[in-house]
Amino acid sequence: MSLGDIIARHIRKHGPITFRRYMEMALYHEKFGYYSGYAFPGGEKGDFLTAPQAGRLFGYLLANQIREFMNHIDHEPFTIVEMGAGSGAMASDILGSLASSSPVKYRYAIIEPRRRARDLQKDTLADFMHHVLWVDSLRELGPFFGCVVSNELLDAFPVTVVQKGESGVSEIFVDTDESGVFSEVSGAISDSFVSQYCERYLNNLPVPYRTEINREMRDWVFEIADFMETGFILTVDYGYTRDEYLLPHRNRGTLMGYYQNQPVDDVLQYPGLIDITCHVNFSDLHEWGREAGFETCGYTRQNAFLAGLDFEDTFQRLYGKVDPFSPGLAAVKTLIMPGAMGESHKVMIQRKNISVDVDLSGFRFSNNLKAL
Repeated sequence: MSLGDIIARHIRKHGPITFRRYMEMALYHEKFGYYSGYAFPGGEKGDFLTAPQAGRLFGYLLANQIREFMNHIDHEPFTIVEMGAGSGAMASDILGSLASSSPVKYRYAIIEPRRRARDLQKDTLADFMHHVLWVDSLRELGPFFGCVVSNELLDAFPVTVVQKGESGVSEIFVDTDESGVFSEVSGAISDSFVSQYCERYLNNLPVPYRTEINREMRDWVFEIADFMETGFILTVDYGYTRDEYLLPHRNRGTLMGYYQNQPVDDVLQYPGLIDITCHVNFSDLHEWGREAGFETCGYTRQNAFLAGLDFEDTFQRLYGKVDPFSPGLAAVKTLIMPGAMGESHKVMIQRKNISVDVDLSGFRFSNNLKAL
């Protein structure tokens, strides 16, 4: 039985499901979901390329920022928490950098319930096993002092899709026909939180207009607040401020599917075999973080953020002299060029229970906090 069969059978028995529920099953079904069926489906042969796969430079630069976090927290061990660690490449690079110089004792906690992914990560992190622990959840980890680091995690959270028409705002559901072909249907909004969000932010938008609401992101930051005693959240992802997210011309939203690095318009085909993603609304993350007890330190483009983290010295330590044909230079282009990740990806840092103002090097050249 395929995942499509499972979802179709559920719909026939219970009726149409919310798109959020469909996306959750398509990506995270315990046996057939996209992220469950693969240990890590990224890279040159996968459906997407992430910054750590471009080379060691990204993780080493993040480690420079993490050292500054360590200087502001008087507690040991300092815990670095990563969710969505993929192959373990970013963890390996951060730990490789910290091994040379760290101001405090530290540990690296990976939140990873998938056994296949854990096995892959353990192979990648074989040289750092004395620093690493794996847990299924933050609850299993318990209270901690330190930081949470995520790279391209929030864009894969299941989202609610809503559509504004002449008669008001409706929610998108997923239905199926007798042959098991999935299609969208609209219905009344199923969640009071979503209704309130639409009333607050969608009233002035033209019709027709379609967009996404990532309320799971709110649950995520509140869960971190429950277990983080003192520390920082460092989020890297592609996305926009709310004003950019809800521009009149973006009336089809940002939801996309990808299969072998190629875009797929119909995200309802091949459930479990394609990546489904949408951009992050960083204004939402900023506001929901404040509700949870976090203060936003800064927000900027990835290229500006990385440039502030001893970029040139770190590059030379890793790759030596700049060579136009070196893999190091290719990594730089991927990380900072406007046509690559440099401008599409943004970085936000939030802090909790840090009483003093902190000048973080990542925002040395640019901080667009007021745009949120």
